[in-house]
Parts: sequence; C-alpha cells; structure tokens
Amino acid sequence: MKKQLLFGSALVLAITSYAQTTGAKIKPSGIIDVSRKAYIDVKENTSANKLNINPSNNVVSTNEAAKDASIQNPPTNISWKLIAGSRNTFGMGLSATRPLQYNDNVNGVSFIHRCSASYSGAPTNNSGAIVAEISTNWGASWDSTCIWSNATTLARYPQGAIYNPIGNTNINNTYVVGNGPSTDGTNWLGNWYASKQLGTGNYNTTASAAANAMQLLSCTATTYAATQYGPQLFSYGFTSSDDGAIHAIAPVYETQQTNCRGGKIVKGTFNAGVFTWTTDSIIPPTVPYSVTVGSKNVWPRMQMAWNEAGTVGYALFLGPLNTATLSNRGYQPIVYKTTNSGSTWALLPGIDFNSAAMAPIKAPIAAVNTNSNLEIPFFYVGEGFDCVVDANNKLHIASTIVGSAKSHEDSLTYSFSFTTSINPNDGYQWAHTPGNRPYLYDFVGDGTSAWTYKTIDSLSSEGPSSIATDPATAGFAENPWDANPTNKIEIDSRIQLGRTPNGQYITYSWSESDSTVTNGAKKWNNLPNIKTRCLNVSTNSLSPTKINVSKVAVGQGTNNPNVANRATLHYMSPTTGSAVVTGTLTDIKTPFTVTNSNPYAQLSNNSTYFSSNTLSYAFPITIGVTENVLSNVTNSIIYPNPTKNNATLAIDVKDNATVSVGIYNLIGALVKTINANATVGANTINLDLTNLTSGIYLATVKVGNATSTKKLIIE
Repeated sequence: MKKQLLFGSALVLAITSYAQTTGAKIKPSGIIDVSRKAYIDVKENTSANKLNINPSNNVVSTNEAAKDASIQNPPTNISWKLIAGSRNTFGMGLSATRPLQYNDNVNGVSFIHRCSASYSGAPTNNSGAIVAEISTNWGASWDSTCIWSNATTLARYPQGAIYNPIGNTNINNTYVVGNGPSTDGTNWLGNWYASKQLGTGNYNTTASAAANAMQLLSCTATTYAATQYGPQLFSYGFTSSDDGAIHAIAPVYETQQTNCRGGKIVKGTFNAGVFTWTTDSIIPPTVPYSVTVGSKNVWPRMQMAWNEAGTVGYALFLGPLNTATLSNRGYQPIVYKTTNSGSTWALLPGIDFNSAAMAPIKAPIAAVNTNSNLEIPFFYVGEGFDCVVDANNKLHIASTIVGSAKSHEDSLTYSFSFTTSINPNDGYQWAHTPGNRPYLYDFVGDGTSAWTYKTIDSLSSEGPSSIATDPATAGFAENPWDANPTNKIEIDSRIQLGRTPNGQYITYSWSESDSTVTNGAKKWNNLPNIKTRCLNVSTNSLSPTKINVSKVAVGQGTNNPNVANRATLHYMSPTTGSAVVTGTLTDIKTPFTVTNSNPYAQLSNNSTYFSSNTLSYAFPITIGVTENVLSNVTNSIIYPNPTKNNATLAIDVKDNATVSVGIYNLIGALVKTINANATVGANTINLDLTNLTSGIYLATVKVGNATSTKKLIIE
C-alpha cells in the first residue's frame, strides 16, 4: 500500500489522527449545567432603558499590535467592507444558522438579515422585515431586496440561500429563499418561509406579492398534519443543492422550547413561481428523562449537511442513544443519513468512545461523579459545532469536547468547571493547560466503517458567560457586550465548516482571543479573531497554514478596526469558492461576515462587514515512500500528543511480534530508537523522550517488515 511522508517548511498533519493530550487529568473545581445555552428569549429584552453601554470594555491592550497578527503564511491579502445594517445583534446570535451562502452555479453570494432600524420598506413595524443582500462579484458591489414583511408576524434569526433551477447559470432566473422563527413580539408563532425572484426590477423594499411567497408553518395549532410534527422553532442547516431543492432542520419540542424530542426535516421544492414546503420528522431513540415521562435527551441545537448534488444528506443530533453504554452514554452525535434525496433516512452507528481508538480523547477528561473509571465525552455546543459533506460523501463533524460530570439520565447536561492560577475566582470549561485546552476535532464517517478523527487545532480561549447569575462559570464581566439587563450576547468560538463545491477541500473556521493581551491574561474570548485551517480530502492532509482572517499581518491587507479583535458574531459560507492549486499553494475564495456595533450594544443598530478574500494554504510537496500495511496490527495510537518527556504507544497485535519505534526530526535524521516485544492483544510501550528538544517529529512504528508513520509533538 502506498503511503506518503510529508516534508517541507512545515509538516502536514500525520497519517494517523490522534488527540492532543498530556494524559494527566486535572481535578475539576465544580460542576455546571451547560443546558443554560439551549434556549432563547423571544422578547429579546427590548426595553431600551435597560441598556448599560460600557465603552471601556472595548479597550485593547497597548501591546495588542505586536501580538497574534502575523500567523499567516503564505501571504493572503485580506480586506473587509461594510455591506449592511440590522436592527440589533440578536439575528446573528446563533452560529448554527446559515445566513451567508455562496452559490457557485451563478457565482452569487447572499446574506440574509433583519432590516435596520431606519429601513424604509413595509411594514411600518420594520423589526419584522427580512432583507437579502446579493453580490455577483465577490462583494465588490451589492444589491438589496426585501423578502419578508409582515407587521404582526415578525421574522427572527434568518438564514437562507440562492435557489438555482437545474442547469441555470443566469442570476436573473434564480430566487433568494430564507426561513427562521417568527413571533408576535411576545410569543413564538412558528417558522416563516420566504422566497423572491432576483434580477432587474426585483431589488426593492417590498416582499414578493406572489401567492405563498411568504408562508408560516405554525407551532401553535391544536392539530398538525402528518408531515408537520409540532411544536417546532428555529431552523438550522439551510442548504440549496444542485437538484433544485432547499433543505433545513428545526427542533421538535413537547411544548415551545421545552423538552426537545428530535428534528423536523424541511424540504422546499420550486413549483409555479413559489416553493412548496414539505416536512418529515426524525425522533431519535434517545435515553428518556425519568422525571418527565416521554421526554427525550435531545439537544435543541442540531445541524444538517448535504452533498452538492442533493442526493446524500445527513441530519445531526446530539444526545445519548438508548442503546449506548459506558463512554457512549452522553451528548454525542446521533447521525441519520439519506442516499435518496431525503425520501428515507437511516440511523448510522455512532462514534464508539468505548474503543481503544478514542482513548486519547478521553485521557484528559475527568471521570463522572459515580465512577472514577468512566469518562464520557460531551460535544460542547457552548463553543459551536458544525458539519459538512466531503467529495467522498463522508460527513465531517467539527466540535470541541468536554467531559460529562454525571451519568444519570436526568443529569447528562452537567459538565465540569476548572479554575486557573491566572484568575482563580473564575470557572472555565477547560483547565487551559497542555492537553487540557479546547481542542477542535473533526470526526469523519459515513456508516460504512468506524468513525475516525483528526485534531485540527487548539484554541487559546473560551466564551465568557452571557448570564450574570450563572454561579458555575464566570467571565460575565469580561464579556464586552452590554448587559440587557442581566444577559449578554454569547461570544463562543462559532466553529464552522465550509467546503469547495466539489468537496475536495474543507475549511475550518473559529474565533479565539490571544490571552497574552486580554485583561489579566485571562482565557476569555473577548478580543476574538477568526482563524482558519484547510484539509485536502484527497490526501487527508491538513495544511500547516493557519490564517487570521479578521486581523491581518503587516503587508497583507488593511485591518478594519470594527473587525480586528471584534469578530464576535461571524459566519463563514458553508460553500466556498473553488480551489486554485499552483505548486504547493492552494487558493480558496472564502466568504465571511462579521456583525457587531461599536461600542458593543446588543440592542442598537448593528453593522455587518464582508470579506471574500482569497485564502492561501500551503500543502508541502510530498515525497513518496512505499509502506506495507501493518497487517499484524489492529490498532496503534501514540499518546499523550503533544507530550513533554514521555509518551505511550498503545498497540494491538494479532500475533507476538517485535515492535521498533524510530523517532525522526524534520530533516529526516534518526534521533532515537525504542524496541519492545509485543504479545497477542493490547500492549502499551513507554517512549522515553527526555533527551529530545521541543519540536515536531515523525514516529515510525515498525512491526516485522511493515511500518506506519505518525506525527509526534514534543513541548
């Protein structure tokens, strides 16, 4: 079997994925119920006299210019442009919605948002109007059009995209389509769906007058059609696929925003100038709550992803399956797949955290309170999560992970809090020490074999609390938004994925703050900048390039003071431009938006800035090396990784064998050899690394005549 060793000025992620852990467990300081992030106030606390703007929260340390700006290589020219204003920040508060989208068939970018406070279009109560911004030249110029306007049914939290008829390449034949929840100002009413044709004469401040161009699927009806499982609210995963269909997913509750049971799959098909919306429901067989009969452990934020053709799709839920045991009995991905454009859905086998392959992920996680030998990974929606389908129709799930503090079915939303020496009065979700930081993982699978994972990067900060009365996590005072009156806008990592139209390259984006310049060097994400990395699906290699999209290096663009260190509410399009490969460089046009106000005031009119810069990633030239498959080995992992003085090779062999581990530096020199005898079954081999300097190495594991190479980081 042909393998590749990757050399160059930097090393691409190795052949075998692994978690970056030190293996040392940090003792938690407390327990926190993270379900506080699950629900949203319909009224948005709109009383203007509750505002308490504190401009001092926006002050940046004087040495900020010297930090965190020059991490991108090769050069990328980045600029940001003001494109729109919106009534307030709440419409951009959910990272799982998709208001920013690129349609490669007509080279059109769309951004769906609530109108500004000064919007002149109908209705009089303009807080209920939704506007679409459209560009066909990557943001050099924009057209604007109203797609929803109703004085009593007010649209909120919009997402949307450009619908393109099959085979069309003319933007004038397309429609902009959007949806989201609606309210009368006091109660949630249901989900709104809107569409409007684009083109000359249709860019105006009035929604389409065509019948059914504006529709409401109620969540307050006494009875529902067989395909309309209510109540349901909000919508996520908005996708426009090449088969002429629109897709989205919405939570299904017992009552409004109470006891989420599953999701409603929504599909829009074009019919005589408007869209026909049909629904189907998926109610995963999760562990029920014992205190509320019939209630399910399903997180109300979910996601959906489709391939470009619209034939293969995935619906992603978070919760514990009722068949799960031990480390799998937590808030983890429950994935349904369709291969026939949504006609039928099948539940896929989950990620098996009881397997040896997932041991490095569990290594730093504290055990549950009732069993010191049981760790349960918790996909932490508090920092955002996302998914995308690649060129091989495999699903990628990107998320950070914390540990479940309790294993009882009524307490699975509880996680741990940690204190640090920097600010011991604050409670963090991570200890922020080597191996116990927020790591961004990408889990990959399609149901045909076991899930694999790759460590994408570590994050230097986490989101501060948005709730003043939250006793377990602090950071509320570090959150730069104004209190309204005791809540603030969430500032999470907003993890998002984008793929090139053919799915060959996947871009990962997130926001983080450089804690060397935050107040007191605290780990709160209150000076956020957008970072990206890129995966080549064909070679399964991660570019070593990490780009700061919102704060550029000297000579690579002009920093916008409204964006740099202030990328609190950002979106990346789930479809990027096509990749242009020149030698070792891969260039990808990548649409982003950042929405905020200056100073931070969550109820004031906010501004949205757009960037569709060409991001350049280096993929070093590969040198072909023939390797044999480790036919005698069923599994091998090196952990902790990164490490300091020692690491462990966990290896399962079918027959007794001699194992040789060679450690090489990046110029190919052998710096250490470790030999051991392995017996049938599971083995652990200590790797003494005390004499090696900090840096990146290659660890070549040889069993008989076969070898496998992994990346090893020594801190």
